[in-house]
Amino acid sequence: MMFRAICIALLAILPVVTHAQGTQSLKDLMDEVTANASAEAKRNKEREAKFRAAAGEQESLMASAEADVKKQEALRDSLRKTFDENEAALAELQDLLDRRSGDLGELFGVFRQTADDAESIIFASLISAEKPERKAIVSELAESSEIPSIDQIRSLWQLLIQETALSGDLSRFKHEVIDPDGTTYDADIVRVGAFNVVTGDKYLNYLSEDGTLVELARQPAGYARSSADKLTSVAPGAVVDFTIDPSRGALLGLLVQSPSLMERIEQGGTVGYAIIIVGIIGMLIVLERMLSLMRTRSKMQRQLKNLDQVEEDNPIGRVMQAYFEHRHLDLETISRKMQEVIIHDMAGIRRGLSIVKVLAAVAPLMGLLGTVVGMIGTFQAITLFGTGDPKLMAGGISQALITTVLGLCAAIPLLLSHSMLAARATQIGKMISEQAAGLMAKKAEADAKGA
Repeated sequence: MMFRAICIALLAILPVVTHAQGTQSLKDLMDEVTANASAEAKRNKEREAKFRAAAGEQESLMASAEADVKKQEALRDSLRKTFDENEAALAELQDLLDRRSGDLGELFGVFRQTADDAESIIFASLISAEKPERKAIVSELAESSEIPSIDQIRSLWQLLIQETALSGDLSRFKHEVIDPDGTTYDADIVRVGAFNVVTGDKYLNYLSEDGTLVELARQPAGYARSSADKLTSVAPGAVVDFTIDPSRGALLGLLVQSPSLMERIEQGGTVGYAIIIVGIIGMLIVLERMLSLMRTRSKMQRQLKNLDQVEEDNPIGRVMQAYFEHRHLDLETISRKMQEVIIHDMAGIRRGLSIVKVLAAVAPLMGLLGTVVGMIGTFQAITLFGTGDPKLMAGGISQALITTVLGLCAAIPLLLSHSMLAARATQIGKMISEQAAGLMAKKAEADAKGA
């Protein structure tokens, strides 16, 4: 402290000296230094008092902080003890929960599996086209990762019961339909259980991804479409026949892929068309010959009922005309004249039968030709592409089989028709011969009596 006072006094000398050089005396300078030293000492004492007060306050704060630390440590120990106790209690409760939820875990597994199966069934079901809200419900149940509640179990049960009940129900509703051209329109839909949906005479396909109904690009045969049209237009409560697909679309998909009659004929190619032309020509000849023989036989029967009046529009009438014109001649001449008429008429009666017989023999040969052509095409496809893809060989095989079928279909009716026409012609010829023989016998008897 003394050193500090001396330093302050020395620092004050310079201004004092400066004043001394002016108007102040040394006494004044000393008084001023003393006063300054006293003031400085007073200030230092005040600062020391503040320092001591601050040190006491710091000690008090230190004691308070240490007390807080001890309090927090005690709280820490208490919380640690509580935590350990809670850990032990939690382990006991978890063990108890595991024991009590063992059966519930098995129930959860069965529920999840059933919900997944129900989701696939409901999403693909035609009933969902009418009731699309079921999808959201079953998806939520299938995606749940918690043990199901009673309400969830009841909801899944209700969905399954609803699917079972509505699968045997006939329902009508309005829905948007997309035709094969992509045009969308609203239509009255008839749902037959979970098997088929139709509108008008068209069968529809249900797309489960977006819940849309689409017309089949290829519709089934006419009888199936006719039954669908009847079902759509029939009054509620009426009974109508309907072609149903019990496989829920699988058989219908295969049915519409099968070729139609015209498509099968097209598979026969040029040879197939030639066989059809041969068959048509043959059947036209058969039809013409059958009508002609029926008219001839009818006229002959009418002539037989009235032998006194000769009509030249039938073979028997012409034979009788030849007999009456030459009955004054001898038997041999009359026989020759009558034989001439018979031969001419029989040629007309048998006209076309040889052509039918030839066509009946040619048709299966043309079918055999188509078979050979189809097999040649099949072997060419095998040579070029191998046997990896059966579709490449299907065209040739189809042509071979179709032409064989067409050849047989043309030959069988032609052959039967030829046999029938030949029998009719033979019967007519027999009737003519019998009548001619009767006339000759009458002439011979008359000549014998005249002799």
